[in-house]
Amino acid sequence: MFQREWRLNEETMKKIREGLYTWSQFNEEKQLDFNGVYLHTGRKAVLIDPPALSEEDRQEIQAMGRPHRIYLSNKHHTRNSAVLRAHFHCPLYIHEDDAPLMEIPVDGTFSDGELLEDELEVVRIPDAKTPGECAFFWKKNGVLIVGDALIGKPPGSLSLLPDEKFRDPKRFKMGLLVLRGLDFDTLLVGDGQSLLSGARPIVEDFLQQWVVG
Repeated sequence: MFQREWRLNEETMKKIREGLYTWSQFNEEKQLDFNGVYLHTGRKAVLIDPPALSEEDRQEIQAMGRPHRIYLSNKHHTRNSAVLRAHFHCPLYIHEDDAPLMEIPVDGTFSDGELLEDELEVVRIPDAKTPGECAFFWKKNGVLIVGDALIGKPPGSLSLLPDEKFRDPKRFKMGLLVLRGLDFDTLLVGDGQSLLSGARPIVEDFLQQWVVG
């Protein structure tokens, strides 16, 4: 099933800026990319929502700085994290509200507003697909990383998961307003195509249209 459902993109890891890389795995069923992030603060490196990595990319990551932790934005983005945890010998963390829902063991949790690696802020999205859905805000570099809160589809724009994915779609959309006021230029999405520059006004316009009305 894995061979039929997935394929690694021809492109390998792409550099977004110093210390920030992304890579993708294409999902045939959903017809979009599932994306992972490698982030190096200058002191330590982490992986976020990692899909499978080619052996070449694993070696590249090892050379740049082995990740000391893996962070997940929600329980549905477990992806290849168990394999990569074993490969890189690093613990797996998720928001404390999603930890009881995980189908694989986790090594630790984080909470709302926590500053991971002393500079990556946890922003929980209320009433989302899972109770611990969160974004990661790298303020000093103007980068926002989301899981299932926003979908990068169609390219250059944004969309949401179908209403049936949420217990209360209206409350979820209102919950997205926690992203307002964050100062970022780059939006890295877990699913679809990321917005590498000029992302904030696109997100603001999207929230105005779909949430505020």
